[in-house]
Amino acid sequence: MVDSDHDGVLDAQDKCPGSQQVYKVDPNSRIAPLFEPAHLIEEPTAVTVDAEGCAMDSDGDSVPDHRDYCPNDTLPAISAGVSKRGCPLQSDGDGTPDYRDKCPGTMQGIATDRFGCPKKSESLQ
Repeated sequence: MVDSDHDGVLDAQDKCPGSQQVYKVDPNSRIAPLFEPAHLIEEPTAVTVDAEGCAMDSDGDSVPDHRDYCPNDTLPAISAGVSKRGCPLQSDGDGTPDYRDKCPGTMQGIATDRFGCPKKSESLQ
């Protein structure tokens, strides 16, 4: 029985055999330190792996938790698309995610409401 990448999942069951795990912190744990050969650091970062030996992705957006800046994406956000950092896309740069943006194409720098539409100026009384 061999576990070549030391992530706690035997090679025969490991669906991510090239994971960058070096050794397990605890033999009873699914947490293994991340090893980046090009960026060695004194204390490796712990990465949680699933039963198949792959890095965990709790919200299901295809971005592993250890790289996900928005780890709790909702299904509407994920369906509309997420960036490589796991955050909802916002194509026009107005600060409103695409899945909620009712005014796509708003110019950057324009004050918008929560739906990405330009705020109406207050009328004078």
